[in-house]
Amino acid sequence: MQNQLHVLPPEDELALGTLTDEELVSICKRELPDEINAYRELVKRYEGLIYNFCLKTIGSAQDAEEVAQDSLIQVFHKIHQFENRSAFKTWLYKIVHNYCRNRISKISRKQKNQRAYEEQVSKEPATQDKSNAQSQDNKERIQDALDRLKPKDKEIITYKFILGMTLQEIAETLGLGSSAAKMRFYRALESFKAAYQRTDSEIQTPSVKL
Repeated sequence: MQNQLHVLPPEDELALGTLTDEELVSICKRELPDEINAYRELVKRYEGLIYNFCLKTIGSAQDAEEVAQDSLIQVFHKIHQFENRSAFKTWLYKIVHNYCRNRISKISRKQKNQRAYEEQVSKEPATQDKSNAQSQDNKERIQDALDRLKPKDKEIITYKFILGMTLQEIAETLGLGSSAAKMRFYRALESFKAAYQRTDSEIQTPSVKL
């Protein structure tokens, strides 16, 4: 039967796990769409990071899941266009970056309303129940601070701390020079620290590990 997908036995799938990204990409270019095992290995390596990045960038679990899936489908259809001019990871993150930006533009009104609500809540008198604020863990305050950032600041912070990208990889993904990427990152980091402080006036800026 033509165009039938071929799936490797488990022992051969384990062997794929020892290959580099570039080797897997080479196999994908030769075998997709008929054989998907190398592609599935790439998905296995990056789907968690991609979802976490989308979640931190967009703030909605449902939107993050959809954007992550759309990005990986795009990789499936466009991987033959990858020319090895940069690392596969950088090429992949550019795709995710563009999909996140597109989704953010579609839900920007919703995000603005949410930020306005959060700003209003933060200004309410201290007589409100403090037990909930005290039980709010650090991850929630970090997400709250991220949601207060401008989209460009938010994305570069998530690139650095969620995906663990180097400043050079960020520069390549955003199409910036090294100095420009470094300057934008440090400005974004200062904005994040200020936003984190605003989430609770009684908490001083900690050393945050995202």
